[in-house]
Amino acid sequence: MIILIRHAESPVNVSRTLSCRHVDDALTEIGVRQAEQAAAWLARRPIRHIVVSPLKRAVQTAEIIGRRLGLDYMIAEELREIDCGALEGRNDLEAWQAFQHVVFSWFAGDLDAAFDGGETGHSAMQRFARLMQALPDGEGDTLLIGHGGIFAFGLFKLCSELNLAAPRDFYLPNTGIVLVDRTPTGFLCVKWGLSEHLARPSITDVPDEILGG
Repeated sequence: MIILIRHAESPVNVSRTLSCRHVDDALTEIGVRQAEQAAAWLARRPIRHIVVSPLKRAVQTAEIIGRRLGLDYMIAEELREIDCGALEGRNDLEAWQAFQHVVFSWFAGDLDAAFDGGETGHSAMQRFARLMQALPDGEGDTLLIGHGGIFAFGLFKLCSELNLAAPRDFYLPNTGIVLVDRTPTGFLCVKWGLSEHLARPSITDVPDEILGG
């Protein structure tokens, strides 16, 4: 089993700031508790490997979980959040609408669409798929700690049965968990957005105008 978990809450989530490269803070106090709650849930799984995005909020989540599980982690650039280029550091609605326009062009099949100064759908899809295909097989569970955007788009492309039709369907809360199985032909998404480990719901860090309600 491959377990994917979005990082715990950080200040960029509270301020709804787009960030993938330079704007990167440590976890909030709530985020630390979320990571601890996720670690307690994950302790029931036979996890053997932890792979994490290089962004600070993901690494700190990995440190908390790794301590509970008694495991070290490996950093993988492939798990970095979608590179939104010139939108980095913005939290206004216009920026979010521009972000949504590009990403949903990818979901619709236009992988040549690109962020100004950022990446294309081809780039995001290829780096995520490259990592997934290189993960160890048959050695217990592998835990990936990263970001909601790259997880949603990457798995949408790898898991043909993943039915994410509306913007809200793609949303993962902080420490939201996704379970993915290997199959003879690829990958199967078993569970999307599990959050039963959280003592209280995560904040929604995407504007309602973007999620559609």
